[in-house]
Amino acid sequence: MTRTAQHPSSKQDPPYRRAARFAALAVAMSLPCHAAADDDAFLSIAALPSDLTELSLEQLLNIEVTSVSKRPEKLSSAAAAIYVLTGDQIRRSGARRIADALRLVPGLEVAQVDARTYAISARGFNSSSADKLQVLLDGRTVYTPLTSAVFWDVLDTYMDDIERIEVIRGPGATLWGANAVNGVINIVTRNAHDTVGTVVSAGGGTEVRAAAAMRSGVQVGHEGAVRFYAKSADRDASEFTDGSNGGDSSRITQGGFRGDWAPLSGKNLTVSGDLYSARFNTPPTSSQPQNQTTTASGANVLARWASGDGQPSGWTLQAYFDHYQRYIPNLYSEQRDTFDLDYQQRLPMSTANTLMFGVGYRNSRDRTGEPPENAVVFLPAARTLDVTSAFVQDQHSLLDGRVTITVGSKFEYNDFTGFEAQPGVRVGWQAAEGLFTWAAISRAVRTPNRLDSDVAIYCPPPDGFPGACGPGLFGLGNPEFESETLLAYEWGLRLWSESQLSLDLATFYNQYDRLRSQEGANAGNPFGSLGNGYQVDGYGGELVLGWNPSPDLGVQASYSLLKLDADAKPGSTDTSTGRTIEGSSPRHQAGLRISARPADRWSVDAFLRYVDNLPAYEVPAYTELDLRAAYQLNPALELSLSGRNLLSPRHAEFGSSNALQSIERSVFVELRWAW
Repeated sequence: MTRTAQHPSSKQDPPYRRAARFAALAVAMSLPCHAAADDDAFLSIAALPSDLTELSLEQLLNIEVTSVSKRPEKLSSAAAAIYVLTGDQIRRSGARRIADALRLVPGLEVAQVDARTYAISARGFNSSSADKLQVLLDGRTVYTPLTSAVFWDVLDTYMDDIERIEVIRGPGATLWGANAVNGVINIVTRNAHDTVGTVVSAGGGTEVRAAAAMRSGVQVGHEGAVRFYAKSADRDASEFTDGSNGGDSSRITQGGFRGDWAPLSGKNLTVSGDLYSARFNTPPTSSQPQNQTTTASGANVLARWASGDGQPSGWTLQAYFDHYQRYIPNLYSEQRDTFDLDYQQRLPMSTANTLMFGVGYRNSRDRTGEPPENAVVFLPAARTLDVTSAFVQDQHSLLDGRVTITVGSKFEYNDFTGFEAQPGVRVGWQAAEGLFTWAAISRAVRTPNRLDSDVAIYCPPPDGFPGACGPGLFGLGNPEFESETLLAYEWGLRLWSESQLSLDLATFYNQYDRLRSQEGANAGNPFGSLGNGYQVDGYGGELVLGWNPSPDLGVQASYSLLKLDADAKPGSTDTSTGRTIEGSSPRHQAGLRISARPADRWSVDAFLRYVDNLPAYEVPAYTELDLRAAYQLNPALELSLSGRNLLSPRHAEFGSSNALQSIERSVFVELRWAW
């Protein structure tokens, strides 16, 4: 028998009032201000590849990453707080969504709000619409200009095709531009030449009730390869903390392709695309007995032409087009078309000096819903946004390459604030064999979005929403909203030894200014308007320890600390933003991961994690365990059993304090066949 949610906010509400509360929650969650609602790497330094005897620690330290400087460089000497999550780690973890896989990244804040919604951030300011992360999938930016957030519920691909996920904790705006304030997540899929063959998987369980996927790749002549994939998943609803049904079950289907060709010597062409459709339920109430359904669909295509791969000089030309539409009944709707063009060039000026530069253009057109169908609207209902950009970066090596100094800046022109500059300086020093240290000073900005400038709340006649607002359209957005700014100071240290021990430490001190606030609420306008009324000082760090005592065992331990001190600027009337900023991200996080092959054909992976409480949402601290065991029946068949959140029947991770939804214990059985 299906249980109907009976939480206080939904027992007796008529549909429009429920929509208003939902609207207020949605806006609040998007503001950090109100509590209403290449090979396998283990850690950054130590690794556990699919063939556990394949790579030594020295080889792992030479893994190349591209997110720090937009060119290949050794992981061990990258001057940033970077972590590499490999495809093999993702598969062995049992994660079925990119968002769940990101839990494995030390220091990253990953909280599941309900059955489909995630809050993901780095170094604070977490919410379900966190707006200070730059997230890319194969070079394609995936955040929406509406709120600068990522729709994690539809950010997906065939998980076995992910080669690695590079995560930078800390600003990356010098290269990646606005939104790369607190971090960069760069998801890189495998070259089509590496996925020739067919893989089919199917399974089911308690929360993911059924899931199936297939990928098939073929060689095309001597220079090319193409793969296609399709996947579908049916997920059960979450529960409220009292055990009642959350009513938010979902189903998503997705397919796509990638082709890679090398028709000319030294030049490579990549073409890829995806298509998805999803339906997400929202819980029924006494006044609305039928489930409401959120729908989301989209498609994208990308083309990249590159020369000089792996060479000192080279260039890349990339273009992509993305279309999506999203509809939440009684709340909001959005259709968006985005075109992006980017060019970058790498020039060696000498054996010790490399210059990089690039230019870009982005055009994004939207159409949003209007009253009375929508409670959250944007004025005007349709708008086109353009961003032009350029970057330049100079990297110079000293002392026979043991010291590297990188200086650069990103320059952007946007329709809200005009010209923005985001400079940065990074220094790396290979002080000794097995010892690398680095430091950085960076400026980053989060440029305004349509929520900052254009959002409004519609309260329908004749009575509006009693207790919330009278009838009318209330403009919350501020066309004069300024960019939020960050000045970040970072220092890091990496150690490794011949005894297969490693240490990665990153520390930071951040100064934020002109952060979003809600100003001037009164009886005539209960929502007030958005302003730049807060400043924040943040500090902390992340520590990762790795140990590979044998080829069949890898161990990692991690700990992160975050402290944010928020203060209203002189003249601000907002008294609640600071409490939410300080209490929406865990101060302490810790993790322990173990990957092992205890016997022939067996692999076992365990992840024990601790996450501190969130005072802003009255979410208690929790400790949970994920476990996966797999048996290789023969070279082509693998059977696995995954358990997630095994230490308690359910726990809350994020959300509105008056209606927390819980993440339940789950199991999933899967059969994987590859040929």
